[in-house]
Amino acid sequence: MTNQTTRGSILVPIANPETADQLISTAADIATDTGRPLELLTVIRVPEQVPLSEGERLVDDEREVIDYAADIVNDQAIEVTSRIRFARSIASGILSIAEEGDIETILMGWRGRPRRRDIILGSHLDQVLRKAPCDVLVKRMDGDEELQRILLPVAGGPNTELAATVAGSLARVHDAEVHVIVVNSPNETATARDEKETMLARVIAGFTGVPVITQEIVESDSVGDTIVNQSEDVNLVVLGATSEDLFGRSIIGTLPEQVGRQSASSVLMVKEHRNLPSRLARLTSRLRREILRF
Repeated sequence: MTNQTTRGSILVPIANPETADQLISTAADIATDTGRPLELLTVIRVPEQVPLSEGERLVDDEREVIDYAADIVNDQAIEVTSRIRFARSIASGILSIAEEGDIETILMGWRGRPRRRDIILGSHLDQVLRKAPCDVLVKRMDGDEELQRILLPVAGGPNTELAATVAGSLARVHDAEVHVIVVNSPNETATARDEKETMLARVIAGFTGVPVITQEIVESDSVGDTIVNQSEDVNLVVLGATSEDLFGRSIIGTLPEQVGRQSASSVLMVKEHRNLPSRLARLTSRLRREILRF
């Protein structure tokens, strides 16, 4: 969870001026702590019947949005670039930039609306989360409070390290407290509890430069309800995606989705990029272990 300075850019797609301030501020905080460039993007959707080369005539309002976004960070000591991309869909425009450039992280905003059939977070978000060739952060914003206390739930999942890294960056920039929790179910095995508590110790030991770190082990039947309840006492919850669905039926997992919709604070969900071969290897290894058990 330490400062890293030789990494790719943070891409921030901007669509809504009302949430641009908070979204860009979060990206700028991470960029400041890690020494990474910030790339602001507005995608203009061009209808199928219109050649992409004629998209320029649709650009006036969107140019105002990207200029406004750039002004938010023009006085900060980070490298910032901005661009407009013409595309057939918002998601394809974002993904094309991520595939072309040295993009390591995409940060997107989410309104937290109720799920609709076949759409989990939103049509653009769903596609980017499934297909992005890099890490993806999704922020559901709640007000514009000063960041003083961050809640970091730890369960030992595949995105725990990235969540801790992001929480550490934000805490260092804001001199904020990080409260790390593990939630144990009464029905959990001793082995599962030991693994979680080992992860808790590893996360705590990995933080550097964070002014205040507290930790707590909570006994509860519901991990989601516990995190939602604790969100009332913090400004931000940072947690990793829990989904490992190879076939795309789930994107971030039911737990982060519940927290994202119900939390009293802002929520930052993180999903680390993993290539398909490594995921298939883990699945094969898991199946092999299950077969050997029988």
